[in-house]
Amino acid sequence: MRFLAIFILISIAEMATFFWVESKIGLAWALAIAVLTAILGSILVRRAGLSVIGRLKAKVSEGGIPTRELSDGACILVAGAFLISPGFLTDTAGFLLLIPAIRGVIYRLVSKRFTGRVAVYTNGMRTDWASRPPGDVIDVEPAPERVESGLDDAE
Repeated sequence: MRFLAIFILISIAEMATFFWVESKIGLAWALAIAVLTAILGSILVRRAGLSVIGRLKAKVSEGGIPTRELSDGACILVAGAFLISPGFLTDTAGFLLLIPAIRGVIYRLVSKRFTGRVAVYTNGMRTDWASRPPGDVIDVEPAPERVESGLDDAE
């Protein structure tokens, strides 16, 4: 319900902004700006997305956990959605999300919120920043001996 209310408020704000801009510069120019921002935005989102994919692959091949790269990817995905939707407010938010410094601030805020709530284990080794005890691990792949013996079917 909250999402619907936010969506309605953003839509009303977008319409009001568009009508205000249209009254200042004319309908043709307002529509031209909306179309041009969508085209420019799609080009910039593609470039930023390919850059993040390259960084993500490099981080994974090094054996690291690509937390920053995944955060940047999520921000770029949201930026793309904002930039293809018509409206000056969402376009502004979309272009802001394409700025690496803004994405860095978002990453720091989100990682601060989730630090200590998530534990990551790779190859049986716990990362040094995780703070959960080993008993909180959820193994998503059953051990082969449990599958062969049928133990997982009984649970």
